[in-house]
Amino acid sequence: MKCPRCLASISPAQNACSACGFSATLLNGYLGNQWVKLERITDAAHCLRLEDVRRTEIILDDFERSLPQVFFAAYLGVLPKGLSVAELGFWLLNQGAFVTHSVSRRNDFGIVLVVDPAEQAASITLGYAIEKYFSPQTVTRMLQTAGIQLNRGATSRAIEVVCNQCADVLRKCAHGMKRQPDILTTGSDLGLQSLRGGHRAGSRPLAGFSSATKP
Repeated sequence: MKCPRCLASISPAQNACSACGFSATLLNGYLGNQWVKLERITDAAHCLRLEDVRRTEIILDDFERSLPQVFFAAYLGVLPKGLSVAELGFWLLNQGAFVTHSVSRRNDFGIVLVVDPAEQAASITLGYAIEKYFSPQTVTRMLQTAGIQLNRGATSRAIEVVCNQCADVLRKCAHGMKRQPDILTTGSDLGLQSLRGGHRAGSRPLAGFSSATKP
């Protein structure tokens, strides 16, 4: 996997990046370690029209139907200084309770696209269970394609393109993906209802490879 801050290679067993010192603990100290509820499309930057959201939701529905274990989510927002899109993607995939049609989808089977429209920056963060299917070159090409759409002001199209490209990659590898049992937390675990099994206090980070670029 890659460090979301400096993109150095790190192993899942490492608690922190040996190159830059980044760790989930440091990020939690900045953003908090609370569980956050997120829709599949979170437009904190208010850059999508209602018809854009509806069209993109259809794409996400098709994605989830064709790949029942996996989910795709997008966060659009102007990030504070000192926080990168890759770092936020890492945090969201570890701390987010994403509202999908099936609550049993686990975050280690998740894909999160983060876009900062003010900085024209984007990142893709992949869960541990699926990161092996995406080479760094593949993710870079996806971000470059998304960047073309972002430069045109077509934010919803950028989401759709990345989602469809992720689906293409995963369909080619679907025969090698074993079905994982659906494990749900109880409300008493975290004081929340219907969170996925990955959302357990003290669990290892669920985010794997994270890549970012400025279009």
